[in-house]
Amino acid sequence: MKSTLRSFSIAAFLGLFALTLATAQAQSTDRRGRPHVDPTPVVGPTGPTGPTGAIGPTGFKGERGEKGDTGATGVTGLTGLIGLTGSVGATGATGNTGAIGNTGATGATGAMGIGSAGATGATGPEVSSAFAYVYNIVAETLGNSSVAFSSSGPTHNITITGSTGLALAIDGTYLLEFHVRGNSSNSGAIVFQLDANAVQIPGSQYSSTLPPAAIAFGPTSVQAVSNSSTVAVNGIVTAELSAGDIVSLQNVTPLSAIVTLPADVNSPVNASLRIERIGPATGATGVTGPTGPTGPTGATGATGATGPTGCVPTGGPCDASGQCCSGICFSAICQ
Repeated sequence: MKSTLRSFSIAAFLGLFALTLATAQAQSTDRRGRPHVDPTPVVGPTGPTGPTGAIGPTGFKGERGEKGDTGATGVTGLTGLIGLTGSVGATGATGNTGAIGNTGATGATGAMGIGSAGATGATGPEVSSAFAYVYNIVAETLGNSSVAFSSSGPTHNITITGSTGLALAIDGTYLLEFHVRGNSSNSGAIVFQLDANAVQIPGSQYSSTLPPAAIAFGPTSVQAVSNSSTVAVNGIVTAELSAGDIVSLQNVTPLSAIVTLPADVNSPVNASLRIERIGPATGATGVTGPTGPTGPTGATGATGATGPTGCVPTGGPCDASGQCCSGICFSAICQ
């Protein structure tokens, strides 16, 4: 390959040199400045053909040609024929409805016997239909105000409202009792009363005894000295009260004295209120008289005859007895 390239280069150089020499001779001039004209050159024999040159590099890839036209769509095949619809079977005949039997006559109503009323029973023992008990065991200071109770016992038809009132649910005659233990700021007796709707219940105000007085001996006289001894007051009253009345225990100690209810060791009660409905008493209900005998029941009329049953059409259900309009029952189906 190298020898071939070297031979090609030499041949190309010689050819180029001859062409340049011929051009120079054609453009040369004589002594007078006129163009030199050579005689017609003699053409020599053609030299041997030089070796074939090396293959040049591959040229660039040409552009893609345009897409050809789409071929024509083939002919659509024929649609097959739709099969024939089967015929609908005939509907069987409806059987006749049997006649309704006659309704029997209604029997006569028997006479109803009413027993005579029993005698009124004897009056039963008295039972309270309303009661309540409330009490206090904590220290409390009262001005001209009601006792606030800290605890309560059983109640019936009486409702505790807040901590100071007892609301009655029914009218009646009530027995009320109270107890208070305390001391007064003026060292005198303590006075309490029962109120109904903030108004004193007549006969319900009670006072304690006077506390013992301490005596002091001076250089020229003898005088009483106040003390803070605890005293007790108890009260009881019977009153006619109405449903909705609110009962409370009120401090009414004179001179607007402050009364202190103490809280002692083991928490003994320092104030309490008990209410019980005691009347009017209701006797027990008398024994009910016997019930009179029941009258005889009227006779029932005869039932009318049952009408014939209609037949079952072909294709309907049937039993072993038939009842098919066609008279043929096979596999529980009328044929």
